[in-house]
Amino acid sequence: MTTSQVGLEAVPESGEDQWRKREIGLAVRNAAKLGGSLAVTWGIGLVVRLYLPRFLGPERFGMLSFAEAFSTTAFVLLGLGVDTYVRKEVSVRPGHASDFIGSVVLLRMALAVLVFAGMEGVLSATQRSEEVRELARIYGLAQLFVIGSTTSAGLLHAKGNVNEMSLLTIGTKLVWGFGVAIAMIMGLGLWAYGAALALSEGLKSTLLFGYARRHLGLRMRLDGKALLSVLGASAPFYISGLSTTIYNKIDVSILAVRANDHEVGWYSAATTLAGLTLLLTPLISWVMMPLFARAAAQSADELCSMVRRALELILTLTIPVALMMALGSELWIDVVFGEAFAPSALALRVLAPVFVVMYISIVCWCALTMLNRTWTLAAIFASGILVSPVLNLLLIGPALQHLGNGGGGAACATATLGTELCVVTPMLLMMGRRLADRRLLGMLGKTLLGVLLVVVFDALVRESLGALRLPLDLALYCGFVLATRAVNVKELVAWVRLSWRSRHDQGPEREATP
Repeated sequence: MTTSQVGLEAVPESGEDQWRKREIGLAVRNAAKLGGSLAVTWGIGLVVRLYLPRFLGPERFGMLSFAEAFSTTAFVLLGLGVDTYVRKEVSVRPGHASDFIGSVVLLRMALAVLVFAGMEGVLSATQRSEEVRELARIYGLAQLFVIGSTTSAGLLHAKGNVNEMSLLTIGTKLVWGFGVAIAMIMGLGLWAYGAALALSEGLKSTLLFGYARRHLGLRMRLDGKALLSVLGASAPFYISGLSTTIYNKIDVSILAVRANDHEVGWYSAATTLAGLTLLLTPLISWVMMPLFARAAAQSADELCSMVRRALELILTLTIPVALMMALGSELWIDVVFGEAFAPSALALRVLAPVFVVMYISIVCWCALTMLNRTWTLAAIFASGILVSPVLNLLLIGPALQHLGNGGGGAACATATLGTELCVVTPMLLMMGRRLADRRLLGMLGKTLLGVLLVVVFDALVRESLGALRLPLDLALYCGFVLATRAVNVKELVAWVRLSWRSRHDQGPEREATP
């Protein structure tokens, strides 16, 4: 019998405690595996994506960014919401995947033909150059592969088999990096950058699907009734995903029409750099969704406890990163992209806190999904489709007029911040007291006080110390949160120890679904 030590007396653990230890242990181990994979792939991606703007320059990087954002927005229609459905339902009944996967694949292929036709019509109507249109087609093919990969990955995450996937992710990212390097060295056109992505994602999609078939025993069959049932259950997830992608990507398309490729390039450089703060986003959906699903199967209280601690950990890691990103925006832009991208700094400063809000939104979405508030969530995210375009259309013109170069990007960043706040606020209200316990509120209040202290200090010493102030800013923040116990270091260490203990306690059955 598993025991815990209280003083000198061994107290047997309850079944619920053993379940929690097993599930947290599995989540932490999978997070470690996937996190290691992400660290390597992000390292490769950083070298490429952070150097690419400097190599291409603002105008051509703007063209590349528009084509990628436009194709991503178009192909989000093929998601169908099934990826979230997979992580929610297949986590507790793996055999269910065979009921609908074959039909989903066939439906997506048919929809892809319609999406490509629609893309051609829009690109022609907006008088995009032939080079951009060709690039958009290639990126569209890459997005088709990305959608397939995401579904296969969701199946493997739900099952808990991530070892092969972690290695494959690294390998295909290397293929993409080599492809981009060849395009740079040989001076190829923009099409080559899209082709590198399409090749790597095609390889990844094919192999991941094979892994999913083997680990889950997938059988490819067509079942119209099962497909309609899954699509109906996935509809709120579909609306949420569709809305999120559209309002996160549409700003680039609006900016391309209202301004020029230079503005798009400056803004895209800022979003690329600010996107570094989203490193943990895949871990939430890959690892936390199955964990939350199984916690919800235990009780709503168990789910909310898991969510509070996950949110606390995420905020602990992301807030200081966003703070330093904002305070050092001019320096980071100059070091990474060069003087030609100096107008990007203003947009980066506004974008830095946006991604902290996004993390809160993602965690709340996961929790409310498990509480079966999916249609309410769909309505909340759908509102972003209205808010984002309106804010962009209202702000871009005046910002260009009054701020000059980079003003358009700053307007888009402000619109993004406004949209994310409009989305996360009702979700926080829905969670209410279930989310905001005294410990989390105390941590958040102390952390925000530390942020305010650092911002004031930075403003006072900015002119006299220049870039040398940034290490002092970070030291001041870390010292404050540790001194006030805003960050519970012992709790973070306890999670690691819990994972290690559960690894030995569970034996070979530790990854089984309860």
